[in-house]
Amino acid sequence: MKSKSKITAYMIHSIAAAVLLLNAQTSKAGSATWLSSPQDSAWENANNWTAGGPPNGPSDIATFAQSSQRDVNVSTSEEVNSIVFGSASASFTLHVSPFGASGGELIISGTGVSNNSSVLQTFVARNEGQIIFTNASTAASAHMSIVNGGFSISSEDSTGSTIFNNTSSAAGASIENFDASGFNGDIGRTIFNGASTADHASVRNHGPGGSHGAGGQTIFNDTSTAANASIDNGGTGDVSTAESSLTTFNDTSTAGHATITNQGGLGPNQASSGGATIFGGSSTADGAILIANGGVNGGGGGAILFNGASTGGTARAEVFDHGHLDISGRQPGVTIGSIEGSGNVFLGANDLSVGTRNINTSFSGVISGTGSLTKMGSGVLTLQTNHCIADAVGLILISGSIIKLDFAGPPDVIASLKVNGVPQPPGIYGGPMSGAPHILPEFDGLGTVEAGPISTLGNISTRAFVQTGDNVVIGGFIIQGAEEKRVVIRAIGPELTQYGVPDALANPTLELHDGTGALIASNNNWVATIIGGVITSDQVAAIRTSGYAPGDPRESAMIVNLPPGNYTAIVRGVANTTGVALVEVYDLTPAPNSILENISTRSFVQAGDNVMIGGVIVQGTQPRRVIVRAIGPELTRYGVPNPLADPTLELHDSTGALIASNDNWQHTIIGGIITSDQVAAIRASGHAPGDPSESAIIATLPPGNYTAIVRGVSATTGVGLVEVYDLD
Repeated sequence: MKSKSKITAYMIHSIAAAVLLLNAQTSKAGSATWLSSPQDSAWENANNWTAGGPPNGPSDIATFAQSSQRDVNVSTSEEVNSIVFGSASASFTLHVSPFGASGGELIISGTGVSNNSSVLQTFVARNEGQIIFTNASTAASAHMSIVNGGFSISSEDSTGSTIFNNTSSAAGASIENFDASGFNGDIGRTIFNGASTADHASVRNHGPGGSHGAGGQTIFNDTSTAANASIDNGGTGDVSTAESSLTTFNDTSTAGHATITNQGGLGPNQASSGGATIFGGSSTADGAILIANGGVNGGGGGAILFNGASTGGTARAEVFDHGHLDISGRQPGVTIGSIEGSGNVFLGANDLSVGTRNINTSFSGVISGTGSLTKMGSGVLTLQTNHCIADAVGLILISGSIIKLDFAGPPDVIASLKVNGVPQPPGIYGGPMSGAPHILPEFDGLGTVEAGPISTLGNISTRAFVQTGDNVVIGGFIIQGAEEKRVVIRAIGPELTQYGVPDALANPTLELHDGTGALIASNNNWVATIIGGVITSDQVAAIRTSGYAPGDPRESAMIVNLPPGNYTAIVRGVANTTGVALVEVYDLTPAPNSILENISTRSFVQAGDNVMIGGVIVQGTQPRRVIVRAIGPELTRYGVPNPLADPTLELHDSTGALIASNDNWQHTIIGGIITSDQVAAIRASGHAPGDPSESAIIATLPPGNYTAIVRGVSATTGVGLVEVYDLD
């Protein structure tokens, strides 16, 4: 995109008159009226005006009425005090740099544009043309259209700008800033400098429809204001390098009480981005309404971003679907009037304070990051789901300010809770009607929050002997929460030899199935990506940089972004070979608002080194309560042949020490971390095994690595299942 010096914040304007001689004698410029039957379309041609024309001076008035020539072309630099359309005026289009010309300039430095008619008057700036309002000049209060750029047929046609300087005003104009859809040329822009105002104008910044280029822009500099304008930022279409349309606030400019809507992308995926509003410098959102809509056809959502030292004032932020509010670039945070909608709020490590608008709003989206949410003001913020606040986000409450937890089911897990600056101990909190152990007057509704610090299960692995047919290794896991989780899944064989494991599987393959059983990804040798399903591009570099690249090229791995749901990883040997293998799932996004948990692995349990060994990690700073199960006989009802008749279960810590064991879940084995009978607790957990010969342990585990070993009583063999379920 080209950068034009004449559209910078402060302009040096030439006010020299240019007179075009077109078979006519030269006249002295002055106020004049466009003729009813002019010679041609050129503003500069004196034969097109009444005596004294063409108007070109700071005190000159250009008047338009009825005319056979309604297209007026400005090819040089022209200045007028004002442009007046009479009550019976025709509808005109003023082209500032018409096709075939470049760099035309129309400066309006006095009263501005007055449209006394009821028909639309259009001003078009393209081919590097500029329309400039200076001093206290204003656009018309109604029936005035300003078009910047657009209708590109060459590299320069798309370039056009309208600039408001000093205390000038866009009044009630309708302004369109077109995109540049190719590699060359520039976009349409509207720029407000000095103390200028958008007043009650309607502004549309078009998003690029092609695969390249950039969207139109509206820029506020200095102390300018969006006032009561309506601004719409369009999203991109099918894109590869296209940039969305923007409204940008710089310096100490303000959004005033404008309504600014950022539309979502129109393309088939989130690479098609939405329009954006960006606050930088010391600008402020003031009392504006800021809207970020979701995309269509899979496109990304619109965006509202705060950077630098910008402030949120009492602005109303409305985010929907994939639309988002992002304060990650504004340290240490932002105070804003209110939030609402179903979209996303990205905190980064910063604090978002909401409530200065003192209105009631509802939010069903997700607030994520490692910062905090502070609720203030007299309005009620209603959280409509139990995943509105991500696990790593803290919550700060101020007396007299209410959050209504309007949901049922499990609590919304949060990183920490403060009330009037006082940290609260870990636990479950709610309002007077919630039945929570800890009641706070700052909460309302039936829902609850669970204050951390929290812990989660993650990074799962199971070692077993891989056979063929029904006796391959099958690992299951669940993604819980509101958003996708990025994981790496591995099938390890040859490198087990270096750890003294005999009979390692020489060449493991890996399949990933979703909750319907459909194959969604596969791999055989991690250095050769198999494109298909959820895998759409080569993954070798990403696997290397993840830190989880297998140690042997014959081993398999994949990186996938998985929405909440149930998943199964299947490990086989190439050409039906057998041997000991490891199936693993590692969490690459351990701190967002989704959790990797509830783990199960099925394989053929043998004796000696070929028993089934499941590994799990408790992440975080607090203990996690889990139930570990060894299942055999009840597999028969699911059509699994050769089930392990009587499985036993051992639980070991990271040092290898045995900390709990069980053989038949209806008979608790006291010892290690098990100090009392667990039969009633297992039944109450909802995860009691279906056969009395199966085994189960409930354990509260501090953060660390743990191993569950499943064997058959008296060295018997058969298909078994080892499972870990999160009870918190």
